[in-house]
Amino acid sequence: MIYMSEKLKALMDELKVNSSETYYHSMNVKNTAVKMLRLMNEDGVTHYTKQEVDAICKGALLHDVGKLWVKNVILTKDSSLTPEEMDDIRKHPAASFEAVKDELSMDEYEIVKNICLYHHERIDGGGYAHKKDLPMHVQIVSACDVFSALHYDRVYRKAMDYDETIRTLEEGKSGCFAPEIIKYLKKATAEAGK
Repeated sequence: MIYMSEKLKALMDELKVNSSETYYHSMNVKNTAVKMLRLMNEDGVTHYTKQEVDAICKGALLHDVGKLWVKNVILTKDSSLTPEEMDDIRKHPAASFEAVKDELSMDEYEIVKNICLYHHERIDGGGYAHKKDLPMHVQIVSACDVFSALHYDRVYRKAMDYDETIRTLEEGKSGCFAPEIIKYLKKATAEAGK
């Protein structure tokens, strides 16, 4: 059970009203992360406690809440973004963390902070901040984030089918992910490919 303060619930409610696509994307990311975490813990790849799993899932839910401060015209644009618009988009990770930081317990603070700030980073240094040293939980949520962004319809493009989504991730076309992350993402999303 993920505890959400009234302020965090209100932010998610506002996201649902102002950008339902982002809200449902965040739900998809969280749901896929839950499956990945369970599988990775079962196989002994990770050893997250229930408390840590809850914090990771909370981060997955809140990772894009900073898009509330990005103009809807940018979020729903069906053509390429201008450099200025891309700069606005790149601010949402920091905005997400700023919006939620005072509502986090000490136990979840670092996990949620890292997910909010670094969910667009890749292990090869690709991403908004070019950070390479990423905790496993950030890599998990990042892979779930990309999977959801590709596999579900977006305002600016139609969804990719499952095989194309996985191929895009495996080939690094959406940034570099560790093979183990891709392996467990495939396991967690296998039903989507049927």
